[in-house]
Amino acid sequence: MWRFMIQNGFYYTKRVKGNSNGSREKIKLPKVYLKQDKLTMSASFQLEGIKFQDRFLKIGNQLETAFSADMMNQINEGAYITFEYAIDAIRSRISAKDVRGTVKDGIKLAEGVTWNFIEDPHLLIAGGTGGGKTVLMRSLLVGLLRIGRVEILDPKEADFVKLADLEVLRDRVTWTTETMAQRVMDAHERMRARYAIMRERSNEKNETELGAFYKYDLEPDFVLIDEFPSWVTELENLPRDSKIDAFKVMGDLKQIFLKGRQAGVFVIISTQNVKTDDLPSTLKDNIMFRITIGRVSGYTYQSVFGEVNENKAFKYVEKVHGKRVYGRGYVAVNGLPAKEFFAPLLPNPKNYNFYDDFKQLPRIEDIKQPVVSEVRYLRNDLIDELSIDERMFKKVKGLLKDSGVDFTGKDFSEKEKRLFVEVFERKNNGEGTLKEIIAEVMLDFG
Repeated sequence: MWRFMIQNGFYYTKRVKGNSNGSREKIKLPKVYLKQDKLTMSASFQLEGIKFQDRFLKIGNQLETAFSADMMNQINEGAYITFEYAIDAIRSRISAKDVRGTVKDGIKLAEGVTWNFIEDPHLLIAGGTGGGKTVLMRSLLVGLLRIGRVEILDPKEADFVKLADLEVLRDRVTWTTETMAQRVMDAHERMRARYAIMRERSNEKNETELGAFYKYDLEPDFVLIDEFPSWVTELENLPRDSKIDAFKVMGDLKQIFLKGRQAGVFVIISTQNVKTDDLPSTLKDNIMFRITIGRVSGYTYQSVFGEVNENKAFKYVEKVHGKRVYGRGYVAVNGLPAKEFFAPLLPNPKNYNFYDDFKQLPRIEDIKQPVVSEVRYLRNDLIDELSIDERMFKKVKGLLKDSGVDFTGKDFSEKEKRLFVEVFERKNNGEGTLKEIIAEVMLDFG
């Protein structure tokens, strides 16, 4: 640290008397406190109006490069500013066979890296081909299958198909577009059923507030969707005579992202490089834990880790200590600084393989689902929720009816509500006249 300080001009000079009649220059460093352990380092710099104050406030990224570390946090305490870093992250790596977790603490992926799905619901994994993404997802399964129900959607029909032969995942690995869509809708129904069970058990306990799923003896329920953008594209291109309503499928998925945490339903999405329209904002904003693996684009880093990391020097590393390394990337909770991450290491296949491990695991059966009645919306409640006047509501309803929507009764179904919501969202975005918008919405709904 002292060498860094001197080379960057962070010192004072003073002329003092020498041993002879002459004088010499004496260097004095400002107060800096350095603390380091096995995997972390912190550096605290004195502020208090000294001449280096402004530079110290911005020194975080410079230290990150100088020490080959990853900044995790900065704390401004007034008199001092402290920067906290992760160092030598490869030493934190664990074996894939050792990935374990609990409902309370989450899934441990490395020393100092745990996905606490209750605190940080839903997970995004972005990684280029050959970077170690599939091994990471299988490593996740080592922990997830031991504590909860897991559903796998594999649109590539490649990486997870063979796991369908296992009892623990029987009927829970799918790969055709329509079947995967149905499984998303099934997950939404399981979430609704869980809320019904939770309310029932909460009433039995005379509680005044509804708790989280684990308070009512429910296991977590995970839905893993591999190559998410590819599946969405196939979903949107289903033939017109398909029984699957793509709009409803995406609506149900959004509801899981918004409401799944308390009910214990969590989504894991994997993709390669993230493009602008790959993830709807409702999904992206509610994914709290994020990982990149291997070589990804600069835009992917920006999209996955957000503005808080816009000045971070993300880098692709092919070798560590002279050896080719797979599974290296970055990890962060949404809105916090990203840090270097090494995914669980694939064990020697002579001693371990995922299939045999999963084969011995007990199956977690589905909960017995109570009958959940269809939600209906009263006219006035729907008008209030849409924040429109009755005249506009009647006009849009009439146009929808002319377009083939068969409204029955005085209330409205979930699908009918979504029609109104979509029309007014597009109207507010200025996407055309009401007739043009309704024509487009009806096409999307099929």
